[in-house]
Amino acid sequence: MRYSFIAALLLTPCCMLAQTQAGEDTVKQEKVKVIRLDAKRYKAKGAALLRLSGIKVIPLCPDTSQLGYVQVGMTNRKIRAVPDKAYTPYLQDFVNALLGGVYVPSGRQMLWVIKDLRINETSEVMGEQAFVRLKAAAYVPADNSEHPAYRLLTAFDTVLIRSGLDVTGKHDRNIAQAMQLFYLACEDAAGAYTASTPMTEAALIDSTLGAFKAPIYRDTAYKEGIYQNYGEFLANAPGISDFEVEISKRKKMTVYAKGPDSIRHEMTQLWGLCYKGELYKYDEGELVPIERKGNAFVLSRYMADINRRNKSIFWGSMGGIIGTGVAYTATTVHAANAIPWLLEYYRPEATMVDVETGELMF
Repeated sequence: MRYSFIAALLLTPCCMLAQTQAGEDTVKQEKVKVIRLDAKRYKAKGAALLRLSGIKVIPLCPDTSQLGYVQVGMTNRKIRAVPDKAYTPYLQDFVNALLGGVYVPSGRQMLWVIKDLRINETSEVMGEQAFVRLKAAAYVPADNSEHPAYRLLTAFDTVLIRSGLDVTGKHDRNIAQAMQLFYLACEDAAGAYTASTPMTEAALIDSTLGAFKAPIYRDTAYKEGIYQNYGEFLANAPGISDFEVEISKRKKMTVYAKGPDSIRHEMTQLWGLCYKGELYKYDEGELVPIERKGNAFVLSRYMADINRRNKSIFWGSMGGIIGTGVAYTATTVHAANAIPWLLEYYRPEATMVDVETGELMF
């Protein structure tokens, strides 16, 4: 939702306050935003290169309880975006509706392993951006047996951005476009199979889930210390165990490693740490609290931080227009840096740790 600057010019401060409070009551009752997928059937131009009887969708995302976050209300309050049904039929029904027109009875079944599907939004002065990421892999049968092994056809990872004044209602179209692009990538790869070893469906699922078998996912307790890199984090094996953390009056945390001489050395090159049983990701000179949710490590304070910042921006803007003198208070919201090219043009907000790279993802 966009900031309503024009409306503010027409309202007194008292009316403005009353309307905003009423709007927030509505938001509190809503809790989540349900994203329904309405597919417009894809029509192939010419004969399809892949003869498919169907596509079986296998979601193996880190967190299947939600799709991401959207903004609502005049203060751009963030709430969770969720599917309108269980995750597997949510995607399977949509893919069937989208691509059912290319299926033929004599074709073969392709497998789509969905490794990540997530959405988010950001606001700028002149508009908003909606982001969708689809990371997936397609597998085709290596033989014509009843229970075939499958060979990797193509891997796919894309981020789509849609700009506008109100992008919340466009996520279904963004997801549909990403799915269609994935299918077209499969068409482009038809016949050019990778050199991967064929695997049964069960084996390729087990292989994909291998990332979640690292000790950090299996151990019942986190080991105290400094993770010098993402590998140490996954292994739950901090490379530096003798350390100290100082917390300033503004609650900024500074990390020191202690050497054999007991001399402290401030650490500025680290992945993160475990301190008093809590996990932190180091980013832009700050320690960002993270916690596990499903198979994802998410930023613990994301919702609180982004909603505090957006509310401050809104009231700061209103104060400048209607003379209430409300000041904008800066709140740190970290940028997703797992996909570097995004930061050249946009600043999507980080909500989780990317499973593959260990960097921050929207």
